[in-house]
Amino acid sequence: MKNNFYALLAPIPLLFIWYVLSSITPHYLIPYPHEVGIALINLFLNGNLFGNILVSLYRVIIGFLIGVSLGILLGTIVLISKVLKRLFYPIISFIIVIPAFAFIPLLMIWIGFNDLLPISAVIICTSFPLIHSLISASKNISHEMIDAAITSGADTGELVRKIILPLSISHIASILRIEAGHSWRIVFVTEFLALPNGLGALMMHAYSLLRIDEMLALIIVIGFLALGFQYIIEWIESILLRKWGFMG
Repeated sequence: MKNNFYALLAPIPLLFIWYVLSSITPHYLIPYPHEVGIALINLFLNGNLFGNILVSLYRVIIGFLIGVSLGILLGTIVLISKVLKRLFYPIISFIIVIPAFAFIPLLMIWIGFNDLLPISAVIICTSFPLIHSLISASKNISHEMIDAAITSGADTGELVRKIILPLSISHIASILRIEAGHSWRIVFVTEFLALPNGLGALMMHAYSLLRIDEMLALIIVIGFLALGFQYIIEWIESILLRKWGFMG
């Protein structure tokens, strides 16, 4: 209850600073907060903001779910095999240090300007860090345990559900919380650069008209969406931790 109270008070200093800055700078550079609120309402009423939120949300969710599924599958395969782990771990470590935004120009050439472009970018920025996370978390998973499970007849699905995920869930969830925000960023940038719809495209339109109030409104919208995405992952993590007996 106390934390919720402080969370409600947190925006007050920010709004105060914002109003001060708006008062001492040219109006076209930093509009007042209430003007940004009006711009946000107008975007909902006249700018099809809700429809573009759904478009961006679709791209983020599809890319994220495919990336997570692919990351867990490939990470498990590499984790099970000592040879594959030694062979691919350096490659995966190299890929995850490359900014995912660096792949966007190539994807624009290879895939074209369609929904698959941001979805593919999200898959890349989600799957490889997750594979790396699974391999890094393998210090908590002995190969003797995996070998014993395989000898007992466990298939890949059982290995994931009963051994790998329970022992790696906190580490994986930390990575997924980071990549959840990164997924929104990469979809937004892709839409801004290459697509005619989505929140990034709305930002490009506002930028072309120098509508600072709309740009700030869109930043706030994306911030809340990304934050909500992270809270959902934390909620799923807490459910799984309770299910596997790591929380009371």
